[in-house]
Amino acid sequence: MAAVWAVVLALGAWTAPGIAASGSEDNEDARDQEATDSVGAALRFLKNGSEEDAERADAALCDGASPQVSSSDLDDLRQSYDEEFGGIERVNLDAGEPVSSVDGIEIAVRVWYVYQSRQESEDFLVTVQEDDGVFCVSETVLQSVEEEPSESGTTGIEEEVDTQAVATDFLRAIVVDREPQTAASFQCQTFTGITPQELNDAITDWAEAGETVIGYLDGFDSVDSDDSSVDAFAADIKLDGDMDIETFSFQLTVQGDCVSSLEGGDDLI
Repeated sequence: MAAVWAVVLALGAWTAPGIAASGSEDNEDARDQEATDSVGAALRFLKNGSEEDAERADAALCDGASPQVSSSDLDDLRQSYDEEFGGIERVNLDAGEPVSSVDGIEIAVRVWYVYQSRQESEDFLVTVQEDDGVFCVSETVLQSVEEEPSESGTTGIEEEVDTQAVATDFLRAIVVDREPQTAASFQCQTFTGITPQELNDAITDWAEAGETVIGYLDGFDSVDSDDSSVDAFAADIKLDGDMDIETFSFQLTVQGDCVSSLEGGDDLI
C-alpha cells in the first residue's frame, strides 16, 4: 500500500504552485515547474516522456545525464502500445517509496498504458540526485522479467501481475479518489456486479446534502475462491461524514490483470 499512496503525494509535490522566471505563477504551466522531491522528479521524467513531450521530460534530467531509457525510448514504448491497442487514452503512474543507495535516490515506478478496457504496464527504476533542494534524474532503467528459454529456443518477456494491487487500485479509485472512470479502466470486458459509477453514486447518496465525505480502504485480504481462474479478495471501506462513520464490506475478483467482479456493499448499495 505504501507504493500506491506514494504516487498521490508525489504528484501533489510536482504540481505545487511555483513562480515562473518570466513572471507570475498564473502564467506557468504546472508541467514546467521543478520537482520539489525525488519522486516528483522521477514522475516528471516518465510522465512527460510517456506523453509525447520529450522536451519537458529531458528538462527533468541532470546536466550531462544519459539514462539507459531516454525520452525517445519512452515515446517508442508508448507508440508500441498505441499500435497494439489501437490508441492510448491516458498514462497512469504508480511510484514506490524512495530508497537511498550509493548511486543516489532510487524509486521504482510502474507506468500503465490505458485504452478503453485494455491496459499494460512497464516497470522502471529511476535514480534521482539531490543538491541543495534541487532534484534531477540521473538514470532510468527498464525492469523486465525474462522467461526461461522455451523448447524452440526463443525467449519471451513475462510480467507477474500483482492481483491484489489491481483490486486495491480499482477500489481506491472509487472510494478514495472518487474517480469512477479511472476505476473503469481496471475492469475486464466480462465484468459483472456493482459498477464503479454505481458505487460512487451510492457514496454520494449516503452523505447528507452538502456533507463532506472522506472514504478509506479499511481492510483488504485475499480469500479462497471456488473459481481457480480468478483471485478473490474481501475489502472493507469506511465512509467518514460530518455526522456519521460507517464501514461496508465488498468482495472482488481479479482475472489476469483486470477486475472481473465487485459484489457486496449491503446497506450502502
